[in-house]
Amino acid sequence: MISYMINHIPVLIVIVPLCGAVLCPAISHFSPSAGKRTVIGALLAAFCMSIIQLASVIKAGEAFHYWLGGWQPPYGIEFVIDGVNGIIIVLVSFIGFMTALFSSPFEEADKEAPFRSAGYYSILCFLVIGLLGLSSTGDAFNLYVFMEIVALSGYGLIAIGEKKGPIAAFRYLLTGTIGASAYLLGVGLLYSATGTLNMADLAIRLREVDNMPVIVMAMACLIVGFGIKMALFPLHGWQPAAHSYAHPAADPMIAGVMIKIPAYAMFRFFFCIFDSSLPMMKTIFTIIGIMAVLGILFGSLKALRYDKFNKILAYSSIGQVGYIALGFSIGNFYGIAGAVLHILSHAFMKTGLFYTSAAFKYRYGIHYTDQLGQVYRKMPVTCGALVVLSLSMTGLPPFAGFFSKWYLALGAIQNGQYLYVAVLIISSLLSAIYFFRIFERLFMGEKTVTEPESDAHEGTAPGLEVPLRMLIPIGFAALMVIALGLGNSFIVNGILKTTVMGVL
Repeated sequence: MISYMINHIPVLIVIVPLCGAVLCPAISHFSPSAGKRTVIGALLAAFCMSIIQLASVIKAGEAFHYWLGGWQPPYGIEFVIDGVNGIIIVLVSFIGFMTALFSSPFEEADKEAPFRSAGYYSILCFLVIGLLGLSSTGDAFNLYVFMEIVALSGYGLIAIGEKKGPIAAFRYLLTGTIGASAYLLGVGLLYSATGTLNMADLAIRLREVDNMPVIVMAMACLIVGFGIKMALFPLHGWQPAAHSYAHPAADPMIAGVMIKIPAYAMFRFFFCIFDSSLPMMKTIFTIIGIMAVLGILFGSLKALRYDKFNKILAYSSIGQVGYIALGFSIGNFYGIAGAVLHILSHAFMKTGLFYTSAAFKYRYGIHYTDQLGQVYRKMPVTCGALVVLSLSMTGLPPFAGFFSKWYLALGAIQNGQYLYVAVLIISSLLSAIYFFRIFERLFMGEKTVTEPESDAHEGTAPGLEVPLRMLIPIGFAALMVIALGLGNSFIVNGILKTTVMGVL
């Protein structure tokens, strides 16, 4: 029985959360707390299975292929798990579980609408399902299906957020639809040229295609599609409002993970499907590099303009996504390793920072940085995590953010792309300015907070700044940033190297 389950882990990682998402509303009709725990338990099970799956892939030293329904590709749908997406699946399931745990006090505070909690947890679980499927699939059309599951879930979580949430969700709906349509058009062009949707089969058949205009048009559509989904400059218009006004408990998942997985999908297409020897690839990577550089500078400069904490983090994310795209444009081992490592590190950095932002809102209703004066006296753990995560975002050792930028710089130097190195240094300095400005207000500003007047925080145990269900995810985010920094060599050389070198 155990052996049977292990063989089916790739699909069980998606099915178990799906069962949790579907059962949650029904169970919540009898017990809202039981419905919520069903989702949390399902996501915990998915995380445990993802660990087993990654260990199996590492032990085998090769990718694991799972055929849904036993139908052999290219006719059937295939899940492909290698070292890169194996670790990304662990990332998605872990942060999904932690975010579900973190959300619990927020939903308990809304006692007038207990069934609203079931809807929230189901939507959050569907978001995780979409991201897990998007990371696992080896089929181009199936990737579109999971991409739409992610988008629909994102619309809902943004719309039920702050007062301007519905407007932000509608803006994301419009631009997200354009991105999905662009991706689907690109896949349609590839299908017309090859007659297949299986990614591995696409890679083989594209080598025999002579119709280069169709391939170029497909690449352009994919850049637009993935660029919108990952908020790559100048296709980022939906992102600042969405990250600023989404549900405060779901915002960490949206900002930290939702925009990273399309970046991984871009890697799958441009390095695993398209032949690097194609004459237009150099031009494609140059275009991606220009978008990345402009995004890094734009996001960093825009973050300097704002005092609203979530706005700073939102524009910072535009710059951080630029780092990932920059690694793809560099195109060598160090560049791609830096990009993938930055997907992992930034997921924890930005998720953790949005956890701290939500904790400030939960305890004191803080939205702006000038309201942070002396908060560290009341919330030392949260503020300590904020410092660690911010220093990592700035790129200081020994945190994860430093090493991802280090690999990007090594890749750029290896290619003689010294402009990229200069951009990395300038953006790090700009990041230091807006994060150290937050530190100044946090530690040296005048006291601005008072004890909460309402009983909305009755779930907080004596001596704790926020409920333990919120402190645990905050602490884990900070610890993972340190662990990824100290263990960067194992991740790059022990997990990523075989897969990345196999596609170069």
